[in-house]
Amino acid sequence: MAYCDICGNYDDEHTDGEPSMMTGSNYKPILDYYYSAEMLGKDWAKYEDWSDIFPEVYCMCEHCFNAYDRLGKIKWKVNEPSKLSP
Repeated sequence: MAYCDICGNYDDEHTDGEPSMMTGSNYKPILDYYYSAEMLGKDWAKYEDWSDIFPEVYCMCEHCFNAYDRLGKIKWKVNEPSKLSP
């Protein structure tokens, strides 16, 4: 289920097909959602775990993730952008 623990945005997975949830103001199916490295698995995440800064946050939407990345709160395993792309 993709549900941003910071702002409350969510995607299709969180609605379980409920039409009423798909009309909510926080329904943002086109955003990417990022899971903590702890949940995702440290080997799969290209960023370090953020549990030291946000201990209760397991998922962030693209907006929140990018905002905290710009503030330097997200630590990347690799600093070279060419290595971050799949």
